[in-house]
Amino acid sequence: MELEIPPSAAQLPAVRHAAERVLSGVPDEVASDVLLALGEAVGNAIRHGSEGGGRIRVAIVVENGWVEMSVKDQGPTPRPPQLPSDPPPPMALGGRGLWMILQLVDEVRLSRAGQGTLLNLRRRIGRRVP
Repeated sequence: MELEIPPSAAQLPAVRHAAERVLSGVPDEVASDVLLALGEAVGNAIRHGSEGGGRIRVAIVVENGWVEMSVKDQGPTPRPPQLPSDPPPPMALGGRGLWMILQLVDEVRLSRAGQGTLLNLRRRIGRRVP
């Protein structure tokens, strides 16, 4: 599945429904984790990566025992976000999105994409990688 959406939170239900169709047949626990991680990734792209109003590309595929997702925004992003090594402080007002994503999937790659950000996520369908 590949979608290109405007940077609006109103698009989140459509992304979720499209992803649910792709995930049919994937165990419920894996599908739940993937949907949560994908929703957070798209939400971050809307909030932080689409200040210029550029569209967001979302892709999800199930193959070879993995669920693979990507979320690409158009920016402009002054500096690329960094993957956190520690959880955010309990009273912090933000900073939980990428931390939560790291807890839900097996592999996370974050890179610059033009003026925006590309987030690639992978979750093993079988047993999770420790």
